Amino acid sequence: MIRVTMACVPLLLLSACGGESDTPLQKDNTAEPNTPTTQQQNSDCGANFTAERSLNQFEFSSVFWHAESEALQPKPEFRLYADKHSLGATHTLSSEKAPCMLAAAAFGSTSAETWQGASNSSFKQGELYYYAPELIFNTPLPDFTSLADWRNKGQPDTISQPFDAAQLTIHYRDQDNNLITFGNQNTNTTAVKLTCNSSTLDLTLRVQSVASNAVNKLDPAFCEEKQVGLERETHCLSVGVNQDIGLENCKFDLTNVILPDQFGNKSTVKVAGILSFAASNATLRVDQLEL
Repeated sequence: MIRVTMACVPLLLLSACGGESDTPLQKDNTAEPNTPTTQQQNSDCGANFTAERSLNQFEFSSVFWHAESEALQPKPEFRLYADKHSLGATHTLSSEKAPCMLAAAAFGSTSAETWQGASNSSFKQGELYYYAPELIFNTPLPDFTSLADWRNKGQPDTISQPFDAAQLTIHYRDQDNNLITFGNQNTNTTAVKLTCNSSTLDLTLRVQSVASNAVNKLDPAFCEEKQVGLERETHCLSVGVNQDIGLENCKFDLTNVILPDQFGNKSTVKVAGILSFAASNATLRVDQLEL
């Protein structure tokens, strides 16, 4: 299990060292083959298509109640993705179809790809890039109407709330480890409905000081003035993910996912598989793909 304390800014947990490959993905991948534990389902990319990728970066964040409308409210978040130290990847591919090769690159390889589109502010033609899958879990703000309401309900410092989906994005990543996407969220991100052994996120609540330049952005119902020494400070209720990783096995049925290619174009395929957690990282495995 991993225990993570709440922070007001995202907290990077893992920083394992590792190198990178500059060899583009080939059809006959030489990574150690993955041995499936269940019979593989038929796929438009061949009956034995599988792709598996380590997601090695975990980030947990906390938020305040904002003054904006509900649609703009930030939410407590658990984010996991593959950065340049994510070395675990393998795939099995028996098809030469372009979307199948692309899915294998995105979900089952850490090899560099070559940018073939027009040069832009992120990539120059011929420059190497990588694929970085990312999943984001979040849950709505707890059902408190104010700071006083939280106190009247016993001012709990921990609660658990359910989630029913995660947001999946396949990013480009440059050689400096920057995640890059082109277009707006709707053209990059899709919701993945998950069935997990535990479908809740653990949250921590606390009252803490707020920088003076941020006070106007927050809901005053969740804030109060305090005298601290000779100064008056604003303190507000915050909520953040404080998670023992108990999402040990999450399955997802065929779900649309958006794949960006080496030209900047995007296509949609359907994938199904498993998200599993270990002590130091998570593994995203795709074992069914439909074009």
